[in-house]
Amino acid sequence: MERFGPTRRGGPVFRWLGEPLAIDLANTVMVVREGDEVELLATRDDLRRWLEAQRPRLGDCGFAIRHLDEFRALRDAVRTLLTASVEGAAPPRQAREHLNAASLAAPIAPQLEQGNDGQLETIEQVRQGDPLAELLATLARSAMALLTGADRERLHVCRAPSCGMLYLGQRRWCCAACGNRARAARHYRRTRTQATARSRNV
Repeated sequence: MERFGPTRRGGPVFRWLGEPLAIDLANTVMVVREGDEVELLATRDDLRRWLEAQRPRLGDCGFAIRHLDEFRALRDAVRTLLTASVEGAAPPRQAREHLNAASLAAPIAPQLEQGNDGQLETIEQVRQGDPLAELLATLARSAMALLTGADRERLHVCRAPSCGMLYLGQRRWCCAACGNRARAARHYRRTRTQATARSRNV
């Protein structure tokens, strides 16, 4: 998993790469505090950087840079559904329908191939068509697999201050830095509460 530190200058830097594609996509929003989010795909150049980082998995998707609005709309639906799953809430119908439509736009056709051991095997192959539709369908299906598979139980949202990132695993926070921030914030609140109580007793 590749880590990119946050930055205030020079554009957004994606903090986590290497989770399932749906999570990497959902994490292009950073939660600074409750109700205050930072859009990490604010410009076409932001999208270009994200797609370039995902090139090993998605290939060259430079064509998608012109479709920032469609990309963010899918991201919003994915993030909404993943967050609802973590919180045990009902999946919003509009977000579910958006994923279904994206997946339907690029049908998959099973193909019979001969494996390295000489045995026949069935592979799923996306029918050649609109490259953007295929890309969005790939991302939508990543979310579907996550929402319906065994990894759903391992999906969490980091509750550390200035984070809100989704991740897989059993750890409490998405990374050590978030754990340190959460402990520091808890210590600050406890110290402040104690100081307030002492001042009232004086």
